[in-house]
Amino acid sequence: CGAGTLARPVLDVGCGRGEWLELLRDRDLVARGVDLNEAMVELCRGMGLDAVAGDAVEHLGAVPAGSLGAVTGFHIIEHLPFKVFVRLLDEALRALAPGGAIVFETPNPDNVLVGSRNFYLDPTHRNPMPSEMTVMIAEARGFARAHPRPLHPMGQSFNAEDKALGERLDGLFYGPQDYALVAWKP
Repeated sequence: CGAGTLARPVLDVGCGRGEWLELLRDRDLVARGVDLNEAMVELCRGMGLDAVAGDAVEHLGAVPAGSLGAVTGFHIIEHLPFKVFVRLLDEALRALAPGGAIVFETPNPDNVLVGSRNFYLDPTHRNPMPSEMTVMIAEARGFARAHPRPLHPMGQSFNAEDKALGERLDGLFYGPQDYALVAWKP
């Protein structure tokens, strides 16, 4: 999508400790992070990363239209009220250059252990975000080629004699713990 250049930088919303910003920097890609937590922003700055304190949606609203190559966010959308998630998508779409992309990673409620238990270990999580719903909302807001990318399978399996049943149980219990919503601005 041409992201990571001076003309089309990456904006990482909810950048936290800056792991993604570090990876981008190490690959000579231009990126900035924004986070509500000023201590995390200072940590990023201490590592020489470009980060600012602020609200992600407000920050995106101040970015010139068509100026970003990608907007990313890792484990943030499950913390947002639904209306704020929609505003995040709207502002990302406005701020992206044509062909720019979004990548938002979130816990995968299709994994029964994640959706029924592990999701709730973080008391700041609001609601699980089924991939069908996030894809539908992204497309409804104007994104193209929206799809979920399954991530982080548990690497275990049932040793069931019924192979078909075992495979189904593997997917439900040991399948991807997260997924990324990936979509592009037309």
